[in-house]
Amino acid sequence: SVYAGDKAKININKASAEELTQLHGVGPKYAARIVEYREQKGLFASPEDLMKVPGIGPKTFAKNKELIVVE
Repeated sequence: SVYAGDKAKININKASAEELTQLHGVGPKYAARIVEYREQKGLFASPEDLMKVPGIGPKTFAKNKELIVVE
């Protein structure tokens, strides 16, 4: 569950590239890819869909799964 005031959560469907760089192991290059993926393929249905973005694998996802939300 997400608590009000819990700023640690990042909504990967709404976050800007700048906000996405707060994820572990995600720099400007990968953040731009996430935004690009979203623009081309539509919104992420689940946090796990982040792994469909080229360069984002299970290890990166595992480090961030507590931080990621989709709405």
